[in-house]
Amino acid sequence: MDRILWVTDRYPPLKGGMAVSCARQVRALRRRGVRVDVLITGHPGGEVERDNGVDLFVAADAEPGQAANHAWLLALRRHTRAAYSHVVGFGACEGGFLATTFAAWLEVPSSVLVRGNDLDRDWFLSQRGWMVSEAFSRAGSIGAVTTEKAARIRALFPGKPVLWTPNSVDAARWTLLPGDEARRAEVRGLLRGGRVVGLIGELKAKKRIPFWLEAVRDRGLLGGLRLLIIGNLDGPSAAILEDPAIAPRSLRLPFCPPDELAGLYAACDFVALPSMYEGMPNVLLEAMACGVVPIASDAGGMRDVLADGENGFLFAAESREAAGEATACALSLDDASLRAMSVRVRASVEAGYSLDREIEALLTLFRAARP
Repeated sequence: MDRILWVTDRYPPLKGGMAVSCARQVRALRRRGVRVDVLITGHPGGEVERDNGVDLFVAADAEPGQAANHAWLLALRRHTRAAYSHVVGFGACEGGFLATTFAAWLEVPSSVLVRGNDLDRDWFLSQRGWMVSEAFSRAGSIGAVTTEKAARIRALFPGKPVLWTPNSVDAARWTLLPGDEARRAEVRGLLRGGRVVGLIGELKAKKRIPFWLEAVRDRGLLGGLRLLIIGNLDGPSAAILEDPAIAPRSLRLPFCPPDELAGLYAACDFVALPSMYEGMPNVLLEAMACGVVPIASDAGGMRDVLADGENGFLFAAESREAAGEATACALSLDDASLRAMSVRVRASVEAGYSLDREIEALLTLFRAARP
């Protein structure tokens, strides 16, 4: 497994959880000595040489099929110079479709990495679902970021090697520095008067922020918490949070670079992730690495990571009563109990979701694709 072509449309400088995860995996494989050439579609920028690989950016084109043909010519040219041993599609829609197509033409094995929206959303869309289905059909092996997604794919494609390939977090990277401690104290001072709950990341419709706020209101919990909101809000969430009659006191900040997040995570007692459907959010693992206790639905990878009452509070997705009960249980913790759970939270993610474990799972997946 010494030379990989990695195809994706989610990679820095694009923002978001998928781009973060993609870059993390590529960097880690390169550090392991695996040559990884990343072919990034839909983003101009040319070629960037890296240690043990190159990043190849292919711009979108108004002419249908032009960008895909450009990507194929780049892949073929490099394969002719030094043959790829494997092609990986990060994401099962465009990335997976192109990766498995190119792998067939190059006559090498392929693997597809399923993240979240590619199965939860794209599968059901007429203009995108056919690409996901084709990618699954052609792939030699499929990696899914959650166990429930792995089970759903096996049901659709019995006999296909489908493995659980969870995300990871470098817990040491989230150890607080003096600047982080100062930022934590500053934010806590601004939000004094209750437990602080973080709402962090790309807070779009599937994250179900209005649903959770309604559950909190129904349980009469608004006065007992404060919200720290970091990132972009969808319209309905923003409208609710701007109404003091139905939302708790909050502090809103734009999304920050990763090196500024540790102090903000640490300013929270809890992080809320009430999603309807989900992959395995980086926000979940990063917050836990900072000792922040999750209040989360059982969607996607949350049920893989969390044991209710041990390292977080888990509730049935889309159950308003269950969401309110889980939040009430969290807010009822006294200071000593919260500190003890915070220690368990960090220990559990450090032990179970290391970068080494993630990369070993990927390498196992790639081996499973071989005939």
